[in-house]
Amino acid sequence: MSGITPIKKVLTELSKLPKVIGVFVVSKEGFVIESISSREAFDEEALAAMATAALGSIEALGRELDLGKPEIATLEYSGAIVLAYDLGENLVILVAEKGAVLGRLRYELKKNIPRITAAL
Repeated sequence: MSGITPIKKVLTELSKLPKVIGVFVVSKEGFVIESISSREAFDEEALAAMATAALGSIEALGRELDLGKPEIATLEYSGAIVLAYDLGENLVILVAEKGAVLGRLRYELKKNIPRITAAL
């Protein structure tokens, strides 16, 4: 894997987990920093903007209920699972098909957060 950036390497490894559709690192300003996706249909810029807006709502909920800052948001849709991990100035978004093992996705994502952070 020569010539591949450290961040791309981590995202590639995560994308090889069973049923993972895509992994994205986006800024909280709504820009895509890096991504790996098996679906051409993803509008990455829209995903980045919407994920940033959604995290803002999730943060507001946490403030209102005095729960602290969110670390990881898990959204389960009829056709997919979305995990969003807050890195401070950036987010990691992992999208998987419905039926993926949620515990494994969360474990692998959290395990790789230090590598992603170091590569940014």
